[in-house]
Amino acid sequence: MRITTSALLLLASSIILAGCGEIRETEPAASSSGDTSAGSWGSGGGAGGDAVGGGGAGGSGGALPAEEAWHRQISGPEMEDAMALAIDSGANVVLAGSSRGAADFGAGAMPLAGFEDLFIAKYADDGALRWVQRFGGGLVTATGIAVDANDGIAVVGHISSGPLEAGDLALDEPERDDIFVLALDRGGAPRWMHRLGGPGFDFGGRVAVGPGDDVVVAAQSGGRLTLARFAADGAVRFATDLGHLSGYASSFAPIGGVAVDLRGDILVAGNFSGGADLGGGAITGLRGDQAWVAKYSGEDGAHVWSRHFGVPEDHGMGLGDKAQTLLVDERGDVLIAGQFAVGADLGEGPIDDTGGAFLAKVAGEDGAVRWAKALPAAGVVSTGLSFTPDGRVALIASLRAPFDLGGGTVDERGSYIATYEPSTGAFVAQRRIVEVGTMISDTQNGFFGMGASAVDAKGNLAIVTSFYEEAQTGFGALKSEGWGDILLAHLPL
Repeated sequence: MRITTSALLLLASSIILAGCGEIRETEPAASSSGDTSAGSWGSGGGAGGDAVGGGGAGGSGGALPAEEAWHRQISGPEMEDAMALAIDSGANVVLAGSSRGAADFGAGAMPLAGFEDLFIAKYADDGALRWVQRFGGGLVTATGIAVDANDGIAVVGHISSGPLEAGDLALDEPERDDIFVLALDRGGAPRWMHRLGGPGFDFGGRVAVGPGDDVVVAAQSGGRLTLARFAADGAVRFATDLGHLSGYASSFAPIGGVAVDLRGDILVAGNFSGGADLGGGAITGLRGDQAWVAKYSGEDGAHVWSRHFGVPEDHGMGLGDKAQTLLVDERGDVLIAGQFAVGADLGEGPIDDTGGAFLAKVAGEDGAVRWAKALPAAGVVSTGLSFTPDGRVALIASLRAPFDLGGGTVDERGSYIATYEPSTGAFVAQRRIVEVGTMISDTQNGFFGMGASAVDAKGNLAIVTSFYEEAQTGFGALKSEGWGDILLAHLPL
């Protein structure tokens, strides 16, 4: 695995960068409070529907959105998508994605800088556009974003078929696909950029920020699990190849989440197919998708512990067991969520009568299961996790009906948010996210429907997803201008 570097420290966020477009508004100083945790939404396509509250290419109806809710549609003549979202200390929403046309982020059409551009955009908690940056490339996919204590931004993804230029920083065109890691200041000015990968196919995974604003990346390089850590100034602390990893996760690595605990150790979750080596030795004799979670030393990436669970048989591509998202609490314990298939063992024996979503907590010191909840569902499109301002765990899930998140059987498919007590997993409450209706739950495995979610310190939920043609939402019918548009929705819990 090779690492190449491009670095430039910019002294002022008001600099207009050469080689990229920029729209900027005056930004107030950020407060010291905030929540930057974000959960991963699964992949999807879209089909069918009829009334307000749905999506994909149609969708079923829903009630009117909350009065305080707002949405932004990012549109252009070609294709726009976003699957990475974080929230900074001032409750601003930061997105990363890609665009192939002169997209409108809220201040008029912004010209294309390359064949397909990487974009990073920041919106205030009232929906006003703070700023947006476009960086030219060949084919660009942004798969993760994180915000540090100073509201600096780190983005991970992968590039192919051309270079990536971010201001005065540049990465050459890769042989196939290479992973990029880009750091920006709070105003969107690029600070440094790295390339990870080798001669094979390399896919961006997830990114997190740890103590001292170190940037941690978990990705897949040449079918192997890659873990890297960078100092705040871009210096490489370590980059390590942990072992074989393969799995189905559409256009990005089969990694659901990465986080750093208060001691600086690293937690990663995801899925693999058939077999893997998560750093603790080869896992063999299995078929189908297996969910996994692992802990690594923050000093050098050495394996501390890992565990996997799932069904030892193949349920079909993308239909097995997956850990789709991950959080770490202040004790260092790990919360994971995702999907399980019939026969999976979440720690208390096989579940033989149903599949669905799961929510589990494992001990940070050794990976032992503290508690696990099987949440039956006819289908799981995506799951995400965040902490609420009162310390509870919020599960954001897009499901096919019937399903039960703990409050009883629900017969209406769609996206829902449910809260649980972190110490026991006890169910607290749930509500339907009428603002996006069924536009995510109606999607199929594929490109559209990917997205992310996060809860801020004020108790607001932000969701980003992509759609094409016409999407029926709680905000009314939305029509994409080109091949695909982006919906950002913001609503109170």
